[in-house]
This record gives sequence, C-alpha cells and structure tokens, in this order.
Amino acid sequence: MNAIQFAARIIVIFVFTILAIGSFILSNVSAVTITNATLSVERYLGQKTEMSYPASPTVTPHGKLPHQIVFALPLRNDSKIWTGTVTFTASKPIEIEVLHSYNPQSAIDVEHGEPYHATLPNNRTVAISTMTMFTDTPVKVTDTPISTGSLQFTGSALVFHKTSGEPFTVTYTVDAIAMTPNH
Repeated sequence: MNAIQFAARIIVIFVFTILAIGSFILSNVSAVTITNATLSVERYLGQKTEMSYPASPTVTPHGKLPHQIVFALPLRNDSKIWTGTVTFTASKPIEIEVLHSYNPQSAIDVEHGEPYHATLPNNRTVAISTMTMFTDTPVKVTDTPISTGSLQFTGSALVFHKTSGEPFTVTYTVDAIAMTPNH
C-alpha cells in the first residue's frame, strides 16, 4: 500500500468515526435545533406519563371547577408554530386542545362573531381548538370509557384537558417540530 492509499484509508476511517459520534449524539437528544440563513427548525420527540393539575383560575369560567390540564407542548413565546403528531391514552375521557395565538388584525364585528378564545394569566390571548372525538372510547377488554387515539396538530401549544375538574393521568408520545411561519 502506498502513502496515498494509506492517507485515503485514514480519512475514510476518520469520516466514519465522526458520523458515528454525531449519530449517537443526535439519537440521545430529545430536542434538536437546526438553523441556517433561511431555515430555523426545532424538533421535539418525547414520551411521558403525567398527572393533570388545575388550570389557572383566570381561565376557568366563573363559578366552575378549575379545569384539569397537562401541557404536552408548551405555549410558544416566540413566533414559531408546533406541527406534528401525538398518540395518547388517558385514564378518563378528556379533550385535546390546540392553542393558537389570537391577535385579530381588525375589530371583530357581531355579525361575524369571535372564535372560542381565552386570556391566559400572562395576558396572552389564545384561540382554542377543542378536539372531542376522543372523549369516550370504551376499551373492549374492560368496557371502561377512556380517551385514546392519535392525531396530527398544528398550533402554538398542545394541551390535554378536562373541563369537569376531575383529575386524570395521560401517557403520550409526541413528535413535533417548531417552525417560523411564512407570514
């Protein structure tokens, strides 16, 4: 083997070593941010089991029990939007809510009406997409009403929710990316 062939083999071994180390690092990270001049993407991949907690009294309608919630993806404080898939199972029937920044560009008139929205404790207003298609899914083995399913979503936050104030436990896997919108 001549010197050029030897150097080429050393370079190939070096490149494969760097790729293997990079692959190991990325496979053990739950959030990755990729940035260049035109693209800024943050990926979140997670699997958790969490117990619900009472929502802030400021977002609970007067005279009602505090809603129970679990934030699967936090409300973004930047202009990025989550988009992805979540699969879950809960101990009791629940709703899934996708929150959206709500900042109308002009005053909403009575004829058109306003979408369902709430003002959060930080004075941020969000429109709320409430998904109820999973609220009562009997399991054939136990005939127990629970919530279970999988859905695609896009919004500023992802929340598991129960309006009755009854605590629940949810296990979920979420795969999402946060991207800056086009406008």
